Amino acid sequence: MDELKAYIQKVSDATNETLEWILPPDTLYPASIHSLMRYSSFAGGKRLRPCLVIAAYEACGGEFNNPKILKIAAAIEMFHTFSLIHDDLPCMDDDDFRRGKPTAHKAYSEALAVLGGDALCIMAFEVLASIERVDIIAEIAAALGTGGMLGGQVVDIESEGKKVDRATVEYIHNNKTAALIRASVIAGALLANAPPDALEKLSSYGNNVGLAFQVVDDILDEESTTEALGKNVGSDRDKGKATFPSIVGMEESKRYAQELIENAWKDIEFLGEKNKILKDLAEYIRIRIS
Repeated sequence: MDELKAYIQKVSDATNETLEWILPPDTLYPASIHSLMRYSSFAGGKRLRPCLVIAAYEACGGEFNNPKILKIAAAIEMFHTFSLIHDDLPCMDDDDFRRGKPTAHKAYSEALAVLGGDALCIMAFEVLASIERVDIIAEIAAALGTGGMLGGQVVDIESEGKKVDRATVEYIHNNKTAALIRASVIAGALLANAPPDALEKLSSYGNNVGLAFQVVDDILDEESTTEALGKNVGSDRDKGKATFPSIVGMEESKRYAQELIENAWKDIEFLGEKNKILKDLAEYIRIRIS
């Protein structure tokens, strides 16, 4: 995994450098919102979604140093950060810590957290617009809307404390988490002008790794530690969240995560040797529970 670790670091550095010049300085008036945007954007994290954007782009023939792909990667991370800020709010999941640091509404205020998340989302679309690829904008917007992340969040909230079935949990995870991960993969492939058959297989790969990511997150919430996870563990259970372990048990959850990763590997066999980073990223998601 040394090669993958080096790749993740390379993408993380490039994403951070891009975000550094995209985001307004924290001294620009009104300084408070710009400070919050930077606080949340540089709070840590492995930059998995930017890795998937760039890895898919390279697997389809693109080159790492293209400014357009770096803008897409940064925009995707801004969308992800906006979602985390809002997800942590008292009216949503009411979390106090994210990536080992106080959440935005704790470090600043609830009102500023709402506005800061909104600002990151709006600015990310501004960044995407500069690339002049409507197909990529449409793909990402669909992943964020009521047919994607927002829809998943609604059902997640409405399912708290209720007895739900596996189909409902899959709906929540496919939309709240997997939709943006899938869009990350497709955005990179679209910029590389991948053909329709490749896009279809990469879409399936994105769905599989995206769902696996959330299944693993559910498992870690039960088995990990606050120090390792960077947020309070056991919070899903305490809030009566709809999770895979609560529905099918821990053993089946781990088996399903492995099945999803193996399916993701099959999806990208057509890429041949060019699939290595995408394959390793899928395995990286799984080994968090090994």
